[in-house]
Amino acid sequence: MPSIRDSSRLYSMEVDPEIRAARFRWKGQPTGEEFRYGANQLLEFVRSRTVTGLIVDTRKMTAHQRSSMEWLVRSWMPDVASAGIEHIAVVHGDDLIARTEMSALDDQFQQAESFPFFFATHSPRDAQEWVAEKDQNTLSFSHLARYFSSLKLFSFS
Repeated sequence: MPSIRDSSRLYSMEVDPEIRAARFRWKGQPTGEEFRYGANQLLEFVRSRTVTGLIVDTRKMTAHQRSSMEWLVRSWMPDVASAGIEHIAVVHGDDLIARTEMSALDDQFQQAESFPFFFATHSPRDAQEWVAEKDQNTLSFSHLARYFSSLKLFSFS
């Protein structure tokens, strides 16, 4: 087996500057150790960039290990949220196992207080459009906040 450090066989990642999102694509089924390694590399990647969105393509994966999913929710997601990621779209396979896993993951996100917004779909286009829409909403709110902070509502002179 190639070294876990040979990340090019495990996944690819890049930034889509138009929608201020990182794109991460699994190239196959990782082991539990490879899954955590790849997820942690993605975390470092988003920490070093100015992105608020994340698109994760898991269509080449057949299933997630239960322990990996628990780790993802308990440990990794809070770190991703603190790194500035506000919305995550996951592109999954269009089969019963993938839909069931994503539904369970969505339920866990809904119960959490500080996680990013989550969207699961089998369509890469839908994922991109959802993240782009969230980015536009973030930009609009951000512009509004800057506008209000620039107003001088009180004068002390």
